Amino acid sequence: MSKYLSVIVPVFNVERYLHKCIKSIADQTFADLEIILVNDGSTDSSPQICDDFAKNDSRVKVIHIKNSGVSVARNIGIEKATGEYITFVDSDDWLELSMYKKMLEINSQKGQIDVIMCDFTNIRERTTEEVSADIRKGFYSKNQIIQELYPTLLVTENFGRIPIISVWSCLFKSTLLKENKILFDADLKYSEDYLFMAEIMTKAYAFYYLKDHYFYNYLQYETSRSKKYQPMWWDNLSLLNKKLNSLLENNQEYNFTRQVKLQLLHSVQLILNSIYVNKEMNYNKKLQMISFIMNRNELKTAFSNLKFNQQRTSQKVVLFFIKNSMSLTYLLYRKTTSIIKNV
Repeated sequence: MSKYLSVIVPVFNVERYLHKCIKSIADQTFADLEIILVNDGSTDSSPQICDDFAKNDSRVKVIHIKNSGVSVARNIGIEKATGEYITFVDSDDWLELSMYKKMLEINSQKGQIDVIMCDFTNIRERTTEEVSADIRKGFYSKNQIIQELYPTLLVTENFGRIPIISVWSCLFKSTLLKENKILFDADLKYSEDYLFMAEIMTKAYAFYYLKDHYFYNYLQYETSRSKKYQPMWWDNLSLLNKKLNSLLENNQEYNFTRQVKLQLLHSVQLILNSIYVNKEMNYNKKLQMISFIMNRNELKTAFSNLKFNQQRTSQKVVLFFIKNSMSLTYLLYRKTTSIIKNV
């Protein structure tokens, strides 16, 4: 029998956190849900933990697949989901127990909403931070989505955190995904949420933001692959930008040309910073990697006919270095500013 909400959890070698994660879903005050655990070829005790939960709770479904990546695992979950709404949870995170009840109460009050979003708490080893999006709370019609959310759908002018990016803080109308054939792109090894959410928001007709309700606990630990520099980052983020451009270049509701360009430049700044702070890379290697990235043809295209009026002076300086492929100057600038900050 189908449930109202399908919760999809891709699982890969998270035995340390998995029990807490699943229990926080199973113990939700909103009980009309199914939990789809997609074991993505785990080699630790995660598969057994999944199976144990399934034996004791009929709402839990376990799917075992060979290791294929988080996008494939999520897509399998979408295919198997029977709920009117679909959501996702990362298997090392956990939820406040009233999360789904409070979010779905909004839908019962406002009608059929395509996307409902709440806030989250960023959990680090020594600190926690409540993270809220820089948009107003409440309901957005299609016209309001275009006018208020599209301008920062991919990037903000000052390269801050964009308001809508994380799939795990959102509930999605199942028909929105399935009728539009929206899936995660398995070609992307990082930032897979980015493209997914961009497509979701350009297809959505109703959005609701439950602001200042920090229902999702996002665990950010030191070894997180999303924070430490990876050699494949440039190829992946360049591919992401191409796919974003392909998705949005013919959009009839809004001109995303500037955003697509700025999104690539934002990605480059993140990569350059991750190279600079990498303690395992010597100076010459850093210089080589930064020079390689700054000389990409895609950047020349991105800077074409692009002016910077709203960025901070420090951002304009870095963009000038990137535009003119000044890799050595960039490293010296970063080193100098670091010294000044520590004086």
